[in-house]
Amino acid sequence: MKRLYKEEMKRILRSRSTILFLTAAFILSVFMAWVPVTFERYTYEENGQEITIEGREALAIKKSLQAPAAGEVTPEKMALGLEYYQKNLAIYGDFYGDFPQNVWNSEILPYSKLVTRLHEVMADSESGLAPDYLEITKEDALAFYERCRSHLPDLMRLEQKNNPAAREIAGRMYEKVEMPFYFYPGYGSNMAEYESIYLFLLMFLCILITAPLFCCEYQTGADDILRSTKHGRRSLVFVKILSALSISIMTFVPCMAVFQLISNSLFGWECRQTSLQILFSAASLLSLNVGEMQNLMMLAGFISLIGSVCFVLFLSAVCKNTTIAIGLTIAFGIGPSVFYMMIGGKAASYLRVLLPSGGLGGSNAFLYALTDFEFLRLGPFTAWAPWLLLIVPILEIPLFLWLTVRSYCRRG
Repeated sequence: MKRLYKEEMKRILRSRSTILFLTAAFILSVFMAWVPVTFERYTYEENGQEITIEGREALAIKKSLQAPAAGEVTPEKMALGLEYYQKNLAIYGDFYGDFPQNVWNSEILPYSKLVTRLHEVMADSESGLAPDYLEITKEDALAFYERCRSHLPDLMRLEQKNNPAAREIAGRMYEKVEMPFYFYPGYGSNMAEYESIYLFLLMFLCILITAPLFCCEYQTGADDILRSTKHGRRSLVFVKILSALSISIMTFVPCMAVFQLISNSLFGWECRQTSLQILFSAASLLSLNVGEMQNLMMLAGFISLIGSVCFVLFLSAVCKNTTIAIGLTIAFGIGPSVFYMMIGGKAASYLRVLLPSGGLGGSNAFLYALTDFEFLRLGPFTAWAPWLLLIVPILEIPLFLWLTVRSYCRRG
């Protein structure tokens, strides 16, 4: 059995397509971690002309400008940021058009993340619309955390009008959110989005490696010979399953380690302490910082990847040739994203949860579910979508493995 496993691993790893996919996975880990920093821009005025700096230099300047807001998000920082906002709005009317770029850099940029969250929680309880910045008072800023607690029930009444169970669950979750929040400039939501995209690409590459494992030997007739040997059927199917899972794990772990090392080194390891509520929404339901969010995304990505590989093993075991298996694999990989974006609605939400690849992709990705208020009803029960995206693939893994073994052993 051990020797058979080694030979199967050698066979897979020597394949040109496998080498190509593994090389792509590693290159993408570097590329996807680096790209977000190239989007950083810092513009200032000098002698009547606008000068733009890009990349790491721009990031460093912006982090230094936002340093006064770094650390614990206190109500006093909120009030100071609001004061700068209101002073400049009274002078210039808005932040567009002829608003001086250097004034924006020195007075608006440093506290923009904080004041944006203050503006968010001041939304009207009936309409959900936020007031003008000039209508917010210093007392509102000093009562920011009290407003956060009252804002969540108002928001859930708008988001989940017909689901009181969802409102109750969200309320209990938000009670556990630790306050005060923390903010460290640098890491932005676009970096989290690129991590989400990279997790999808990793999954896609791994299932493409897995797709031909069984059906390619059906197509060549080699499977008929292998089945007649001492270790045919059951032993062989276990070896193929173990090989596919081994390669997927050996791909995921180092590639994600490289991605995290590069991205956090570029944006600053201290950014991992930023609260999720500051990065995305003050009403985010989980008490997480960026580092914990990254870890949870990796866990969800790993579970989805393993679940997807197990499902594709089943497809490979039942398909007669490689072309059909790869076609179905591609459809399985991108289907939930396309369906969720193009059709939407409850049907798309349930499909996303039921397919192990449903938590990876575009707008259906686990990252967006983590910052959303989507609850799904399962009979008399109501569950938050991210928990289902974690739990359902775990339950499906043994099911797909059993179906793979059963389909292969009964074939022919």
